Amino acid sequence: MVDITAQGILFDMDGTLVNTIACVERGWTDLANEHSIDAQALLNTVHGHPTYDVLRAWFPPHMHTRQYAQSFEHQLMHDTRGVFAVPGALRVLSMLKDSEWAIVTAATEDLALTRMQQIGLDAPKKLVADTSVKKGKPDPEGYEVGARLLGISPKDAVVFEDSVNGVVAGCAAGCTVVGVLTSTHEDRLREAGAKYVIKDFTQVQISHANGLVITLDI
Repeated sequence: MVDITAQGILFDMDGTLVNTIACVERGWTDLANEHSIDAQALLNTVHGHPTYDVLRAWFPPHMHTRQYAQSFEHQLMHDTRGVFAVPGALRVLSMLKDSEWAIVTAATEDLALTRMQQIGLDAPKKLVADTSVKKGKPDPEGYEVGARLLGISPKDAVVFEDSVNGVVAGCAAGCTVVGVLTSTHEDRLREAGAKYVIKDFTQVQISHANGLVITLDI
């Protein structure tokens, strides 16, 4: 058992609270195949990046528009095959006050809110989405903004993340980062800076004593 004392928690969404791995990878694979792009190479880098950034890095210039990115995300958000809450996530969120947590995601606000609804979760009171920041993960800006929304220093925040980019961002912000094993191998999460790694939130307990105490069953 490991106890972490914090003042707030910052959660990534895709792959951390909501397992959308099958849906996201299916969508990107289909798009890659349409444009004769190595789908596996693409999937090795896509998690934790904003859609617009992925399109600019991998696809033809005519796809480098916010409109195209929004259209693609709209397609993804309505594909619910294989979309489910990461085990234990809803229980952990139910143990937190609204003022104690925020979501920091590379997704658009529409996509984030849709995914939350699909797993039976009300819209979060505090959300940092793609247009909330100038630079996406692995830049630390998103987690810095998330900490400010909670009124705390990043060093007093715990981040839960499933991607290398997200772990790097959380560490760069000064947060304690816990990796979640959904989209990325444990070794890569640890190499990126994750202090702890869990399979899912069934290994997490929340208690309150001079702030939050996050207990990891590891």
